[in-house]
Amino acid sequence: MKGVNVTGDLKKEGRWAEKRRLRKERKQKVQPKEKVESYRKTARLRLQEMYKAGFNSKRSTDKMDADTRNKIYSKNTFETYKRQFGYFADWLSEAHKEALTLADARGYVDEYLLHLVGLERSAYSITTAKAALAKVFQTEATQFIDTPARERASIKRSRGVAVRDKNISSKTEKQLSIFSSATGLRRNEMMNIESKDLFFKGERAFLNVTKGAKGGKSRIVEICGSSAGETREIVKWIQSRQGRLFPKLNSNYDNHYYRAVYAQRLYDRYKREEKDIPSKERYIMRKERAGEVYDKQAMEIVSRNLGHNRISVIAQSYLYN
Repeated sequence: MKGVNVTGDLKKEGRWAEKRRLRKERKQKVQPKEKVESYRKTARLRLQEMYKAGFNSKRSTDKMDADTRNKIYSKNTFETYKRQFGYFADWLSEAHKEALTLADARGYVDEYLLHLVGLERSAYSITTAKAALAKVFQTEATQFIDTPARERASIKRSRGVAVRDKNISSKTEKQLSIFSSATGLRRNEMMNIESKDLFFKGERAFLNVTKGAKGGKSRIVEICGSSAGETREIVKWIQSRQGRLFPKLNSNYDNHYYRAVYAQRLYDRYKREEKDIPSKERYIMRKERAGEVYDKQAMEIVSRNLGHNRISVIAQSYLYN
């Protein structure tokens, strides 16, 4: 019959129908690539979540519950960590372009820390970087490469390299630095302090600094070790001595760096969370440190213990972070 395909074959597919079919088949075979979230974005969102979680929390309470790892309690810390991760990301984008995700980035943290050591960044700066990266990667700083806070190559005199320190043995400096970091005494004060100057207020230990003080102004200094255990060991050592604790002090020993360690340590002990500091009691940094906020009340405590009269000196010369 006319118009009928007597062989029973299907009618031949048209040219445009064939194109549509092939295009559809290609779409089904080739799955679209999943969009990868960059390490910058992941880190930013993670820090924001931690700041949000810690904003309405009490750090002291969370410490008792061991619930501080994924929380950031102050805007100052949040901004510092965000800035520090930005430095790491800038380095990573040049050194390892193959790194795309936060998981990729984790593998290069140790290399970055060694990079900072090679640049002779201060021990304080490297410690801050480690803390920020540990927070972002939700781990402990001890999981990264070991960068001792008092590494010889990292120690600075004030803001410059402590050249004379190369002439003092690491063993001697370690012994002196433990005491300096826990008391903040000046060189002349260390050479005149005696075991009898130790006294207690409750469970806290203090030194009565009356000799060798700058300007002849005596003061009370709270002993603040890196831990309660270290403080106890320092107190025991003082009690075991008689007379002056350091009758002779190596002329190459520079303790200004350790006074800064003490200042930061004591400030951390007494500072309030940023959200709890009244506006009139906030010390706000300017210029290159614009936006950093400090607690005036805690700064005044640090100032008295260091033998200074103005908290501005503490902010500019001791709270390097």
